[in-house]
Amino acid sequence: MLQPGETPEVIGMVKVGSVKKAVGRSVALGVATAVLSGGTMYSITTQRELYLLLTDRQLLFFEADAYTGGPGKALFAVPRGYVAITEPKGGFLVKTELRIHGWDQVLALTVAPLPPSMRKKGLRLLAGLPRLQVAAA
Repeated sequence: MLQPGETPEVIGMVKVGSVKKAVGRSVALGVATAVLSGGTMYSITTQRELYLLLTDRQLLFFEADAYTGGPGKALFAVPRGYVAITEPKGGFLVKTELRIHGWDQVLALTVAPLPPSMRKKGLRLLAGLPRLQVAAA
């Protein structure tokens, strides 16, 4: 899934879920998901552990392999310029929202405190993602 010359920056495990518990399937969501994921339809409706790989060009989503504890099947990728997060909040559990340009589903990201090595990687991953620009009133 990496392009020639693409540089991986950090991979971290986070819990990912939909901010809306009941996601309505719309034509716009389907088209946006298909375009952003290279034609692969994917919708996240329940919170689950995923690995996110941040590169200099994109953000890639992988299942967490229950047997090895590492990244498993590749799910989809989004160009890095199409993603932004809200300012992370929390102490024990660090939470933020991931927005993907053109996608109406907002994803909730949670970095768990344990194990400490994965927490550090998860926080580094969040630090590498752009923040949503808040419009001045």
